[in-house]
Amino acid sequence: MRRHKPLAVLAALSLLAVACNRGSASESDSFTIGYAGLSSEFPFVADVNRGLESAAKQAGLELIVLDNKYDPQAALSNADTLVLRKADVVIEFQTDAQIAPALCEKFKAAGLGEKVIAIDIPHEPCAVFFGANNRRAGEIAGEELAKAAKAKWGSVDKLVLLELPQSGELVRSRTDGYVDGVRKVFPDFPDSKVVKVDGKGALEPSLTAMRNLLPTLAGDQHLLLGAVNDPSAVGAFRAIQSAGRQDAFLIGGQNATIEARQEICNNSKTFIGTVGYFPEKYGQALVDLARKLHTGESTDDSVYIEHQWVSSANIREYYPTC
Repeated sequence: MRRHKPLAVLAALSLLAVACNRGSASESDSFTIGYAGLSSEFPFVADVNRGLESAAKQAGLELIVLDNKYDPQAALSNADTLVLRKADVVIEFQTDAQIAPALCEKFKAAGLGEKVIAIDIPHEPCAVFFGANNRRAGEIAGEELAKAAKAKWGSVDKLVLLELPQSGELVRSRTDGYVDGVRKVFPDFPDSKVVKVDGKGALEPSLTAMRNLLPTLAGDQHLLLGAVNDPSAVGAFRAIQSAGRQDAFLIGGQNATIEARQEICNNSKTFIGTVGYFPEKYGQALVDLARKLHTGESTDDSVYIEHQWVSSANIREYYPTC
């Protein structure tokens, strides 16, 4: 039976295997990984891509890389391509939960039903989940924002959440986790003070959504804002800046990608932190997991990464050049 395992344990095993076998992969150890990435336009995905390419090269494995272009139809087409190109193990990175069953059917028909890894959202029943402990990641950000609000204002008028509904219940639990975190600091914080909008997980749609929402928040001066990812949080921040409302908000993101780190490194008083996912470290763990699937070893249902709140107080510990 599969269990849940944190990334840190899997990564340690991976590093041990690499140390023992570096540069000595035999022909029988070699196999082909087919990887369809979410979209290379996102810095987070670019970090995943680079790490995976490096780890596959180091392991002597063939890696097919395709771009899903943040488009469900492209993801479906890429699945066919990975099958045609005879990938032995598939790593699927797309965020539309509605097409996950169709992808699973394609892979199952090709004999890959037990050899799929899904990053970020579940692809049941065919895939091992690899990615965020979503509820916990949201809770971390919500608690940190609430502690900052308590120190700065003493209270919170509203919590604004930029969601990504298309990604399904698991990713929605990330933004719901913000509420859990706020209630650790303000236990009686009511649902009526939570405002949810669809930011589509991207900068421009989130900027537009926030621009449209701001007039309804004109009477509020103590506002927290959380988002499903950093591009969404930064998009909302741009709308807030344009409206001159920076002093009324505290913002926390998810992923610790470059656009959020820039705000934190610049000591923004509004965009105060983000939850680190460290996508640059995904590659080796993904290769190790892919090898397990290829050889038929027992695996866990879910492999969760470890999260860390990244703020001006500790960002240089993780990103020394900021």
